Amino acid sequence: MEDNITLQQGLDQFYKKNRKFFSKRTLSKEGEEFLTCHDIAHVVFGCDTTLYGEGVVKIWTTFGTTLGFWKVITGYNEVAAFELFKMYSFRHVMKNILRLLWVIPKTIFRAKRMSKPWPFSDYKAYLNSPIVNIRKEFNIKVLSA
Repeated sequence: MEDNITLQQGLDQFYKKNRKFFSKRTLSKEGEEFLTCHDIAHVVFGCDTTLYGEGVVKIWTTFGTTLGFWKVITGYNEVAAFELFKMYSFRHVMKNILRLLWVIPKTIFRAKRMSKPWPFSDYKAYLNSPIVNIRKEFNIKVLSA
């Protein structure tokens, strides 16, 4: 994904690329809102939808947003996000879990070095902003893949 596109364009690309993950599940209004905020976090923090990317975005969300730890846990439980992990193959899990464990401290360190936390639920003001500008404003240093 290109950094010079807007957050909305990045979200549109994210949805197009990951269409298979968006099922026709029935969620509460709160669940839908949480997933949209989660998807925005994927774009802002540059995370894909591999097990590695999902783990990294949860760490960024916990330590680098306004959401906070307990709301992260509650939100992911609300949308049954942990059920998605069942779709990953054993090989995929083995390949990505070690990578994820290796970058946890680095991700926490980068999240703590942000100039301010990403407004998890209040992202709408940033939809027309270039992703590169958002990352500069918040001092977000995306992990390389």
